[in-house]
Amino acid sequence: MNARRNMSAVRRSGLQVAAISALLFVLAAVAVAGDRTNVRGVGMGRTGNAAARGIDALSINPSLLALPDNRFMEIGLVPFGFHVRSDFFSYDVYNNYFRGVDDGSGNRVAKFLTDKDKNDLLGFFPNEGETRGSLEISLFSISINSSVLGGIGFSVTEHIGLKNNFDKDFFRLAFFGLDSLGSTYDISGTRQEGWWWREYNLSYGREIPSFIPFAKRLFVGAGIKFVRGYGVFETASYSGSVGNVPVGANQYELRAHSDFLVRRSGIQEFTSDSIDFTPFPDPAGRGTGFDLGLTMEMKYGIRVSAAVVNLGSITWDQNLVETIGVGSITVSNPLSVEGNDSLLTALRGKNRPGESFSTPLPAQLRIGATMRSDEVPFLKFLPGRLSLAIDYLQGFNTSLGNTTQPRFALGAEYRIIPLIPLRTGISLGGGDSFRWAAGFGLDFHFLTFDLATENIGVLTSLKNFSMFEVSAGLKIKI
Repeated sequence: MNARRNMSAVRRSGLQVAAISALLFVLAAVAVAGDRTNVRGVGMGRTGNAAARGIDALSINPSLLALPDNRFMEIGLVPFGFHVRSDFFSYDVYNNYFRGVDDGSGNRVAKFLTDKDKNDLLGFFPNEGETRGSLEISLFSISINSSVLGGIGFSVTEHIGLKNNFDKDFFRLAFFGLDSLGSTYDISGTRQEGWWWREYNLSYGREIPSFIPFAKRLFVGAGIKFVRGYGVFETASYSGSVGNVPVGANQYELRAHSDFLVRRSGIQEFTSDSIDFTPFPDPAGRGTGFDLGLTMEMKYGIRVSAAVVNLGSITWDQNLVETIGVGSITVSNPLSVEGNDSLLTALRGKNRPGESFSTPLPAQLRIGATMRSDEVPFLKFLPGRLSLAIDYLQGFNTSLGNTTQPRFALGAEYRIIPLIPLRTGISLGGGDSFRWAAGFGLDFHFLTFDLATENIGVLTSLKNFSMFEVSAGLKIKI
């Protein structure tokens, strides 16, 4: 009898822990956070390192501002990019397990998950699954190009993001609770990161005498970013586990261990009961970043570019809070309220005033090359104009949505009808699986509309759809 009551209490404790994990999962699944205001580049598989022009060159390679094929002036009309992705949640999973079932009278009701369903779902989860999203909006952007003075650009860009990593045991605990004696769940792979920061980017590029023998023309550029941080939370370290341990005949106790540090900082509006929106709130953090770029123009219209961007950091010093793990907890009587409260406190941690800390900007090395068919003798037979691009991107850290996994991309733009450029591209790496991008533009010479996505592959594999991504923007060109 006691064993049965104890087992029931264990399950209730497991369900309480599961509720916490489920909440975190939902928050991750609906989050938004990325770097995709170069809509033309997104449609070409994000191959902008040598192909970007005008305002698109900002934050990619400032030397591209000085290229002679830039328009005299470009003004961006709030281009944006939105991206959300999950390693384990797909359209097929949603359709089979979370869409509900017919109750026999035409109404859809929640599906009861059997043990087989739960085990099947666990098969979709990697050992450390990631869900992340990003939202990037260019609030204002302008570029000016002069053959005498070079190219200059200015932009104000909003970066919002969330990235969550969950250990597989998190979901095993959520599905089954602490059902068996001696079961222990290791949730040390859990990580959460979120951010909101704004950059004011001032960049300049110009042509210099070429000192490289095979380069016909040489362009250099530099940019400075004044960064305002409005909110951040990050998992500095995390280890944790929860389980039950036999201590006698039909007797056992709950044991939990937590050792973690989560830091957060945010503007006052984040913590107030009533949020008073203002477009220019007082920041919780400040920082500075730098971009450096180089572009070489070679034979046959081939251009090769390299840049290092986002060198710098944000220092957070306002509204600082730290959440720390409370060590090891043993609950001898799972029926006691105090015992369950202690268990949950161990897993959730305790808050204390925080100390100022710095977050590196997402520093990257960007290398790319591009070629146009109308500048290549053996390709001039093609109708219209075909542009080809290849990119390599290498992140230097994992901060603010960045990754150290290299990314390769190939892209193309075909203007067989000058008014309607068609774009496509493929990419691999950078923390993502294989992607197939597509996009188009409406180029009215003085006004351009662009639309793109990196997930055109969903049309051929709808059931595996686990990502949504779209970028769009308008430009005025003079």
